[in-house]
Amino acid sequence: MYWATSFARPVVEKLGLPMNLRSFFQSVKQGKRFWLLMIVLLNLPIAPTAIAQEKLQDFDYWASLCSSLVKSRKYKEAVEACNQAITLNTNEPIAWLERGDAMAGQGLYIEAVVSYDRFIKLKPDNSGGLAKRCGALMELERYEDAIASCELALRLDQNWADASPAMVWYIQGALLKRAGKMAEALESLGLAIRSNPNYSLALTERCDIFVALDRSADAIQDCDRAIKVNANWGRSTPAIAWKTKGKVQNQLKRFDEALFSYDKAIAIEPTNAQAWAEQGMILWRLGRYAEALASQEWSLKAKEKYSLALANSCAALNQLRQYKEALAACNSALQEGDQQWDYLGPAWAWDQRANALNGLGKYEEALASANRAISLQPSQASFWGNRAATLWALGRFDLALSSTNQAIALNQNSSSAWFNHGRILTSLGRTEEALKAYDKAIEGDANIGSQIFLADIWTNKSALLWRLNRFQESLMASQQALGINPKSDTAWFNRGLALMSLGRNAEAATAYGRALAIDVKNADYWTGRGLALLELNSNADALVSFEQALKLNPNQMQATTNKVIAIERLKPKPVKP
Repeated sequence: MYWATSFARPVVEKLGLPMNLRSFFQSVKQGKRFWLLMIVLLNLPIAPTAIAQEKLQDFDYWASLCSSLVKSRKYKEAVEACNQAITLNTNEPIAWLERGDAMAGQGLYIEAVVSYDRFIKLKPDNSGGLAKRCGALMELERYEDAIASCELALRLDQNWADASPAMVWYIQGALLKRAGKMAEALESLGLAIRSNPNYSLALTERCDIFVALDRSADAIQDCDRAIKVNANWGRSTPAIAWKTKGKVQNQLKRFDEALFSYDKAIAIEPTNAQAWAEQGMILWRLGRYAEALASQEWSLKAKEKYSLALANSCAALNQLRQYKEALAACNSALQEGDQQWDYLGPAWAWDQRANALNGLGKYEEALASANRAISLQPSQASFWGNRAATLWALGRFDLALSSTNQAIALNQNSSSAWFNHGRILTSLGRTEEALKAYDKAIEGDANIGSQIFLADIWTNKSALLWRLNRFQESLMASQQALGINPKSDTAWFNRGLALMSLGRNAEAATAYGRALAIDVKNADYWTGRGLALLELNSNADALVSFEQALKLNPNQMQATTNKVIAIERLKPKPVKP
């Protein structure tokens, strides 16, 4: 049995086993003991330090781990594994390729290009490496270099690894789209989809181009197909298709469907800041301002310095009349944000900053912000309309009218432009023209969603009709406003004015009461209630209303005058002898 003990001895020494086991091996004389020895050896753990040392020096181990982690999208850990593999063998191209994928997965595109360049240096004819380099260069906005890399990939060895010709056509299409060459982009994406009919990412990109071209039916078809196929998303997910579908549904004014699509996108990617921000703007457009603000807050949780979400928050806060907070949000978007915007760019933040400053009564600063917005986006009708509102507040009516004319020329369906036009004409005493402007505003784009703004237009029209002594029409206009927004204190006040002018004082007192239930700190509302009660000979209650009005505004002349009348009426009448 010498052969058995001569085999066992080096194993024992290599494993560093204790001396009592060494003695056991030396005493092996019979076959049974040999096989017992084998069982013991097979069940003994190998020293971990020995394994660790072997792995640290094992290129194949680190290269395999690098590849596995990339496939699992654990990009940070993948980079560490790839680095270990490259340290052991700097001339192995696949490790460099995988390292580039791991860097790109983290959005570190400069580092990704460096790694892809090292791969290409080792494999200069490899189409797959050039294709991936093309994609990284696109993210860096190095469009000419990206296109050159993609074109070279299509000409070379057609060894694609996990890339493909379809991927190159897709990237080229995306590049051409960013360059504004929509026809050429559609052609490239068409080639990608013909090469791989199940290429969801290419279908989604083409859907987005169709949105830009107002080809809504084609856009919906491609987005639906991308979602149904649900394959070849690259580093993206189906969330991008749902988000793009939501965009086209918003364009079609199918708002409930758009919100559903954004909900689907967010369910897949809860930290997709852009999806939250875009969903919030649909809610803002529908007049659901508190919900809109909540969506922007979720966007900012996902991406703290997201300029678009900060500007959108400013817009929502403006509508909620939280002007100080709105101004802070707009300032943050412009000064501290990441400068990631939608198609309007920073002009949107300057425009909403002007609105916030208007709300704070800082009209000169507001005008400067409005002018800045227009200098950046002179073709945006709403910016001209908001500038007009600022000029109107400053009493510069001719300049304000010029701004609304510009807004209307850019968008004849703009309710806000016609609304501001009507307000300015009213201030200039051109009342019949003002009424026509309000009618145009009522016919315009305010007729969507919750239509809160439409209620404001009816309210202003009601006030103008009352000034023209057209009391019945004024009452009808206020009823239209309240039918849309029963929480409009101004509409209730206007209704009270019209009812009093028609001699319906009890109903007027009720209307003023409804206005006060919404805004109890408005001196004019208390005065109106007092006047109605005075007409009803409810002098004590009228006096209470006038006193409350004067507490809020000591300069309220009607309250001052009619308080005296109420007091006189409450004095005991002298008894006739």
